[in-house]
Amino acid sequence: MKNKNLKILAIIPGRGGSKGISSKNIRSVGNIPLIAHTILSAKNSKNVNRIIVSTDSKKIATISKKFGAEIPFLRPKKFASDRSSTLDVVQHALGFLQKEENYTPDIITIMLPTSPFRPFNLIDKSIELLKKSNATSVVSVFKSKDHAFKAFIPKDGFLKPFRKDYRKYYQRQVLPDMFHTTGSAYTFWFDTLKKYGHYYGPRMKPLISKDSEMNIDVDELFDLFVAEMTSKYWKEYLKKSL
Repeated sequence: MKNKNLKILAIIPGRGGSKGISSKNIRSVGNIPLIAHTILSAKNSKNVNRIIVSTDSKKIATISKKFGAEIPFLRPKKFASDRSSTLDVVQHALGFLQKEENYTPDIITIMLPTSPFRPFNLIDKSIELLKKSNATSVVSVFKSKDHAFKAFIPKDGFLKPFRKDYRKYYQRQVLPDMFHTTGSAYTFWFDTLKKYGHYYGPRMKPLISKDSEMNIDVDELFDLFVAEMTSKYWKEYLKKSL
């Protein structure tokens, strides 16, 4: 049953332009458009009671409506460029809903369509964790395999270690855990955005996933290929391997 006490909004940013892959958000992954995976994930939530897609593309809008999302507006061009941040998109969407509909959600969850493989009930877990803790936000993360302590940066035509003491971190066991966001869920209170000017706030709770497919971020053509192969074969391959 949907949460009746709180207004919980899922915002899915899906602009039409993309440098890495043409028409990326509507390219097929597992026989449905990439963005549809995220819309269906939001629809499966027991807590989310409104889903909108923020897009500047009429084609994406049509497809998103077909899979069950609302399109209350077409995103203005100034919020649909390569330089537009997710924060810009969210603030525009919330501003529009407040002005045109007098609608202000209590909780917002941002779901990026470039992360199509969310574990079952991830969104609900993020919402419940936010509600039960004193966190300003809950963010889905994945443990980094490529650790920054062992990284190198270019300087004067040569590689320089990111840390001078990098040699002591040659063993994986001595490295401190490091996480990066997956794009699957950024869940936060509306008051977090209002108070801090961003959706993170000072108290971010991690929602850690060990599912490898959750780490897939479709940015380039190779990523799209990996997503397509994962959609077709990963679950079956995993069953055979266990």
